[in-house]
Amino acid sequence: MKVAFVTDTSCGVSPAEMKKKDIICIPLQIVFVDQDKTLLDFVDTSNAEIYKLIREEQRMTTSIPPLGLIEKIFDDIKKQGYDTVFCIPINAGLSSAYNAYRLAAENIGLKFIHVDIYTTACMQKYCIELAHKMYNEGVAMEDIIAKIQDIGDTGLTLVMPGDLDHLKRGGRLTPLAATLAGLLKIKPILKIDKSCLGKIDVFDKVRTYNKAVDRMVQELINRKVDDNYMIYVANSDSLKQAEYVRDRLQEQFPNHEIEICDLVSVISVHTGCECVGIQAFKK
Repeated sequence: MKVAFVTDTSCGVSPAEMKKKDIICIPLQIVFVDQDKTLLDFVDTSNAEIYKLIREEQRMTTSIPPLGLIEKIFDDIKKQGYDTVFCIPINAGLSSAYNAYRLAAENIGLKFIHVDIYTTACMQKYCIELAHKMYNEGVAMEDIIAKIQDIGDTGLTLVMPGDLDHLKRGGRLTPLAATLAGLLKIKPILKIDKSCLGKIDVFDKVRTYNKAVDRMVQELINRKVDDNYMIYVANSDSLKQAEYVRDRLQEQFPNHEIEICDLVSVISVHTGCECVGIQAFKK
């Protein structure tokens, strides 16, 4: 069995960088709602450029990669002598990209192995790189799948949007709800994990930013996050807020090296800027 490892740019890394690690990374699309224009994530644009467009109030959404591009990539995989694809894409609760990859692989006779980790971003990147490393070390495929699935089953993603006006413009929050939340200083906290099958769900609604951060930190404690976990803080053009969240986490988890990273564009397009997220998952 010769296995190709495949992910997409919701992992937060460009196709060019992943190629250096012998991993295929397919670019998702950024779609301009009011224009006949699309950009390939990390190919035609960058996180910084997306943040700039968000602040300019450009209306954008996201889409799976072009079907022609997907078919070409999987055809090239087949021509290079691979017979199996191990795929960790953006999770099925957030996108239908998984189905497009599966159909493209099966249509040309490739065995398709998929693990749904119920989230995206840093955890997705870690899992595809770990699976590739384990394969190169000769670990049995069933053991690789079991390890990655365990990470997915126990991982947690919490997201705190800062720009309620952006959610309102995108139709994900009614104008009345946005106005009331702003007046009452309510901070919604969103959750993505196995309990909601990888779909975005409301975790809590908290008064004031500091209390919202405390609530997210407390949830990691409640989940019994320990030294066997990795913790990341993601942000969409809101570094100071991310540093504050990291420092609060560091107080509770002093043995961790907590990294700050950019929130992937396929999420920030929907949440807007000033968004901070936490991911915690097993090593």
